[in-house]
Amino acid sequence: MIINFAFPTKNPLVSVVIPSYNRADSVGETIESIIFQQCNFDFEIIIGDDCSKDNTREVLLNYQQQFPGQIKLIFHEQNIGLGANWATCVKECLGKYICNCDNDDYWHNPNKLQLQVDFMESHPSENVVITNHRCHHRDTGVINEEKAWIDRSMPLQQAFFHGHERFCNATVMYRKDFLFNHVNLDDYIKHQFTLQDWNTWMILSAYTDFYIMPISTATFGMETESITRPKTYESIINRFTKEKECYKYVCDLFPIECPFDENGWNSYVNRLLLSLAYKKYDFKSAKIFGSLLLSTNNINLKIKCSTNALMFYGYCMALKIKSKIVNK
Repeated sequence: MIINFAFPTKNPLVSVVIPSYNRADSVGETIESIIFQQCNFDFEIIIGDDCSKDNTREVLLNYQQQFPGQIKLIFHEQNIGLGANWATCVKECLGKYICNCDNDDYWHNPNKLQLQVDFMESHPSENVVITNHRCHHRDTGVINEEKAWIDRSMPLQQAFFHGHERFCNATVMYRKDFLFNHVNLDDYIKHQFTLQDWNTWMILSAYTDFYIMPISTATFGMETESITRPKTYESIINRFTKEKECYKYVCDLFPIECPFDENGWNSYVNRLLLSLAYKKYDFKSAKIFGSLLLSTNNINLKIKCSTNALMFYGYCMALKIKSKIVNK
């Protein structure tokens, strides 16, 4: 690991963490959206590059030369995974507060840091604050506003465990001391976790609420393909094979509240594989993944149609027509 701190900010109030990997085309937009925040305090940006194969490091070094007092760089000599990369950066944070911004996201609100810090300073009992966000569909250029949402009809941790929430990681601000007291960052590094957000939210939600500020601050960049949006069967299987260890880690921390469900996990992955088969008009693969889901308790029309070629292609056409109507 190579650490390049140049001339770091001495007393930053906020530390902003950017995990970086193969985003030379977008990481500059991410950095600039943070650098030009309008606030009355000092902040630092810590960027960890996870052994990118493109010219991301060249881009990062160029930005550090322009802003040596704010940007700290950590270059990993081999790929360690998104979660481990994030945790390595967080351990270097000096700020009282920590924010995230992935390297394909950006902050469209120039007052994001000031607004969130003002809130946290005036509400000392709040430990995590999030906001609304935008979704930027980079393939079409369409940008949609999204409201942050958490299902309050159940305990907060259960809402996260069952996916009953919607917000962008780039909007989150944590109190550093609270994060360090409850999240074992060394475990993230030791196991080379590929996740850094869901597992952290799962752990923290056992001890605190997540406050939603009714403002829009960050833009979630939806790429045509990324780590979280794979486009091949192999990439989906590889992704979730790695994430399964992280999922089990959280379940082992909270065995009563979040029991590990092997069958449920496999069913979830097979549903994603089946959905991709429909997108690819691949009946042969759909039949395989659909057959693995026929024994589950939640059999829907998509699963039933995967067993018959005529029904499969009919369902594909229905999806195509629906997509055209929605995008008009």
